[in-house]
Amino acid sequence: MTVAMLRAFVTLSKNLNLTETSDLLGATRQTVRRHISDLERIKGRKLFALERQGYVLTPYGKDAIADAESFLRQLELWSGRSAMTRRSLNWLESAHYLDANGREFFSQQHPIVRIASDGLPIMRCALAAWGQALTQIEDPAMSDVRPFLVIYRKSPKGWICVEVGERSAYALWFGWAWSKSAIGRLSEDDNAGNNFNDFIAGAYARIYGEGGVRLDHLHAHLPREDTEEPVPISFQRLLMGCVFPDGTAGLAVLVLMTNKVDISALREGTFPPVPEEFVMDSDL
Repeated sequence: MTVAMLRAFVTLSKNLNLTETSDLLGATRQTVRRHISDLERIKGRKLFALERQGYVLTPYGKDAIADAESFLRQLELWSGRSAMTRRSLNWLESAHYLDANGREFFSQQHPIVRIASDGLPIMRCALAAWGQALTQIEDPAMSDVRPFLVIYRKSPKGWICVEVGERSAYALWFGWAWSKSAIGRLSEDDNAGNNFNDFIAGAYARIYGEGGVRLDHLHAHLPREDTEEPVPISFQRLLMGCVFPDGTAGLAVLVLMTNKVDISALREGTFPPVPEEFVMDSDL
């Protein structure tokens, strides 16, 4: 198995077009077809089916995408070709990203038990609701926290936003007009920007594969409607693997903007505080 095979698989899975894939990879159509067929032979399963409208992922292909994307991300980090660094200590991940303009992004994963000890009130309620709902996103137990969530459905092309809660950090930070425009779009096409979406992609993929929950504290730079340059903001984020009524997997994201972030790489006082009107430390 080669990296070229995996890149062909991941790229074709996103656009399902052989010509576009070959152009993106700088390879011939024949080479891309060979990479796919060789990978299918190694795996012993079909990744794509060729139908009248073109390529479509098989069920096995859909299941294999997350692992392939994760492997390629790790390879870029290990090879030093990425502006991002990731470290793992006691199975908890921390990450740092420096964009082309010198803006720094930080993320530090924390154990879920920390929510019980000093978690923000809304986050405590969300975790309890997720457990009571048995991961079912439409269960009545989720109703109180639903307005604070952004919900995604996994598709072969990426994460599609299906709901933005009216009280969510997304709506508060970007504004309701921007938030409404995010519905139906891929997460990488939303208003957060490519830098941030690249930074969080690994965590989304892992929680989708594991189907559990994950707590991170982050400091990032995000655009706003009334600013020309991205603005620094700190927040806690809870990722919760969920299930839609049709049985397909989804992801519920709870972001709470707060000054209560614990990131080892950031010294206290080295980043600006969250403006008071955005702080989400209160109860439901």
